[in-house]
Amino acid sequence: MVDAKKRWLWVGLCLFIAAFFLTGSGALAAEKPPIKVGILLPYTGVNALAGKLTSDGIEFYFNEIGLKAGGRAIQLIKEDDELNPTVGLTKVRRLIEQHKVDFVIGPLSSAVGLAIHDYIRKSKVVQVNPVATTRELTSPEKASENIFRVCDTSDQTNYTMGKWVYKNTPYRNVVLSSADWAAGHDSMNGFKAGFEEAGGKIIKEVYPKMGTMDFAPFLSVIDAKGADLVYTFYTGTDAVRFVQQYEEFGLKKRIPLYGHNVLTDDPYLPSIGDSAIGIVSVGHYSATIDTPKNRAFVKAYSAKYNDMPNRYTEFGYTAANVVGSVITAMKGDVQDPSKTAKEIMKIAPTIETPAGPLAFDQYHQRIMTMYIMKVEKRDGKLVNAVIDKVPNVAQADVWKYWQHK
Repeated sequence: MVDAKKRWLWVGLCLFIAAFFLTGSGALAAEKPPIKVGILLPYTGVNALAGKLTSDGIEFYFNEIGLKAGGRAIQLIKEDDELNPTVGLTKVRRLIEQHKVDFVIGPLSSAVGLAIHDYIRKSKVVQVNPVATTRELTSPEKASENIFRVCDTSDQTNYTMGKWVYKNTPYRNVVLSSADWAAGHDSMNGFKAGFEEAGGKIIKEVYPKMGTMDFAPFLSVIDAKGADLVYTFYTGTDAVRFVQQYEEFGLKKRIPLYGHNVLTDDPYLPSIGDSAIGIVSVGHYSATIDTPKNRAFVKAYSAKYNDMPNRYTEFGYTAANVVGSVITAMKGDVQDPSKTAKEIMKIAPTIETPAGPLAFDQYHQRIMTMYIMKVEKRDGKLVNAVIDKVPNVAQADVWKYWQHK
């Protein structure tokens, strides 16, 4: 009887010890540190709204998955690059060296993108660029295994639009105008190359400084003899002022205004007002895209933010989707950026974005459908309505004019 009692005590002790270690190992697994995602965007300055909207798209995706993927928690760490290249480099160094992030999503500015590019290439993180468009970042010379871009390059949109305008409109003599910065010049060069290759003529180029308040002196130059179209790249509050003053100056009645979709960004359309009606633009996304994925995205996003999604939220959402999907695919083991990058290329075709299926070329640049849109008023609200599209535009299709290939 005593021996039996001892045996049961021994069995109980063994079960207790086993339970202790099993519970302890589970606790240790649960205590595995979170995967850190750094967000580098301008939360202040002229493009603060675009930065916030991109950030909203990122956070919207991660909240959808409960800030967890691959069995691990996800921690978001934000830094404001102030749209300043020097500040951007300082802030990305802080994200990587101080906060030890595993991924960087950002930036918005091409100038910031170029400033941080070499540092990122040498760092043991994966960067997903959501908005910075300058073609150099994913060129053969600068492409890097650990860097991906989910926005259009300045060529994918503008070169494509140059070809489209010549083929689909009667316009043959164009004035180009943009703010005097890298993204603006790249965009104008892209349109010029596509339009001139098709047979069109650029008769004047006008580049005011960013932040110009009074465009009257420049509008006088834009109003060139023989011009039958003005094509532009203005962003943020610059776009609001330019479009409004273009109409006030009397140009809208005589010379149609076209541009990259930043000219009539959805977030700024209410501020621009009816001056935007009739403007034709090119971009990768419109909330009016009629697909099951986009309808669901628009419904969920609108319910949360009481507003329609836009190009910035799609960029942010898709960038976050790339990060979340690869964490899931690798079961949370994303310490090796080389393995992570290879896995992104492997799973990309399985990701359906609000703008369409995801695909990257060999340089990790997104292959995209370019949508031609026209500002219309529907149910009392201004929208960028899709009027045409050019599918599957890869950067290699549109960069030959500067790659000399």
